[in-house]
Amino acid sequence: MAALQRLRLRAWLLLGNGFLLVGGLALCALPLAMCMWLPGAAGLLAGFVTLPAGMFGYSMLKLPFATRADSSEDGIALQAVDAPQLFEEIERLRLALGAPALDAVYLNDDFNASIRQHHVLFRRTRNVMWLGLPLLDTLSPRACAAILAHECAHIAQRHGRYASRVYFARLQWQAASERLERHRSLSSAPLRLFVGWYVPRFLAVSMDFARRCEYQADAEAARVGGVEAMREALVGLALQGRALEQAFWPKVFLAGSATPLTDLARSGAPSLPQDIAEARSWLHGALCNETDDSDTHPALADRLAALGGAPDQPDAALVWQRSQPSAAQAWLGEQHLPLAQRLDEQQADDNARHCQRARDEREALVAEQHDLQRKRRIRALSGHEIARLAWLYRTLGEAGDEALRLLEDALQQAPDAAVRYQLAECHAQAGRPDAAAALWRQVAEQRGPLQLYSLRKLSVLALRSDDRGAAEHYRREADALQRADSDDDGEEGEWVPHDLVPVERNKLIETLTPLLKLATGVWLLRETGTRRYILLVLARDSLTFRLVSRLTGEDSYLRRDCQQMLNRLLPRIRLDLVPVVMSAGDARLVFCSQASQLRLSALL
Repeated sequence: MAALQRLRLRAWLLLGNGFLLVGGLALCALPLAMCMWLPGAAGLLAGFVTLPAGMFGYSMLKLPFATRADSSEDGIALQAVDAPQLFEEIERLRLALGAPALDAVYLNDDFNASIRQHHVLFRRTRNVMWLGLPLLDTLSPRACAAILAHECAHIAQRHGRYASRVYFARLQWQAASERLERHRSLSSAPLRLFVGWYVPRFLAVSMDFARRCEYQADAEAARVGGVEAMREALVGLALQGRALEQAFWPKVFLAGSATPLTDLARSGAPSLPQDIAEARSWLHGALCNETDDSDTHPALADRLAALGGAPDQPDAALVWQRSQPSAAQAWLGEQHLPLAQRLDEQQADDNARHCQRARDEREALVAEQHDLQRKRRIRALSGHEIARLAWLYRTLGEAGDEALRLLEDALQQAPDAAVRYQLAECHAQAGRPDAAAALWRQVAEQRGPLQLYSLRKLSVLALRSDDRGAAEHYRREADALQRADSDDDGEEGEWVPHDLVPVERNKLIETLTPLLKLATGVWLLRETGTRRYILLVLARDSLTFRLVSRLTGEDSYLRRDCQQMLNRLLPRIRLDLVPVVMSAGDARLVFCSQASQLRLSALL
């Protein structure tokens, strides 16, 4: 099967490059042919008129051979003398996998690791690895060694070179299709028609190949470092990544720290998950995510299952805390803190923006709190307003007892799920799990956006009380509900424009900036009576792509690009929302008003 897939993919690559070669040569020769075919001044005039076609043909010829690095070589270039233990580990894994030598190793601020091969015509391939310091700072040496082995496996033997070639080809064709869409002309119509037909099919084949490469790299890493090390790495990526995003980074930026990486290097573990029960709940949620056809990486459950055994792990094997010592401490030694400080200096502008945004968000919440307190002195607040005020007290870390009293009053006026859920959290924080469980069970019995979260909370409480049967029951119900919600298009309910305050809206727009540049329009709506949102995205469209879609029965690659971009951006959004990518003529466009549209100009 693998050989047949490679053959299919090779055929698609040859078809695309062959079209570019033949078409490019024909267009380059067109001005000369016109000069030779027509006599005298008419030939010269025709050659001059068709000269842009020759330039367009030249750009077509360059496309298959151009260097297409997916990112510049940024970060801090590491040398073997600076981190000998790290380079010894890389060299050991590289030799065990039969991978070529690395030309450069960079340290950056991502919670990730990657390796790329940069191809230039008539030059030697350049192999470059990027390592994220937050990754090294939170995972163990064993887990990080498995990640290094996984990355080296991507460039090992023929599989590595071929996978890299497919990766760059995918980027080249996507870039070419975007340029053609931006610069539409009559002369490029045949090429646009071919691209509209070719790119969706090539992407479908190449995405499946990319996922198979991930499985193979996981298997190679498990062969070199052990299955348990690879499983620990995958689970650690899921748990520690969420802990950093939801707890550590917001905390340090709100404190105004301009040196977040240095703080992480010096501090203990991120504050979440707070115990193994919550860690297991997080893992269950991550295991519910399913692999989509547009994903280049398989879902966590699929990757763990491919390694063998059940995706879930017993408590004894679940490594959820920040490792001591971490890979950074073991491999970077005395250079650990200086490197963190240098990265913070490089990212000073970005860190300052993050700190300012955190302060703006808090100031907006404080202003909203003061406004509700002022209204409370003038008139009686509604149940929804009381619940919101209590949430503000709790979010801002003020007057916990006051929040509890407010929620009890709100429950008398408006006994809805949101009030019960908040009150349950207050009881849980105050050390009253029985009262919290009773309220969460009431919320879990009602269909709504808080049903899933209540089931997860009940599972955590049951695990903490060592009631394994109840924990498993709630976990199964939550898993089934999460999988069902992932298939929901968000069509139920009545939708109104979002109610985000300006700071929240601007933060969302900043996060979605790459998508806003790619799509025709993006709208955020809220379900009436809840804090559940739907994000409607209208992909770019044209008559050519609609014609191709009708002839082939496949979605436009532009719609696919929007979906891929959404998949990358959604983990950064903390709203409870359902994303939907629409096409022209979608019935949901009737909900897309000016009040709900997200615009880049809102940031100006």
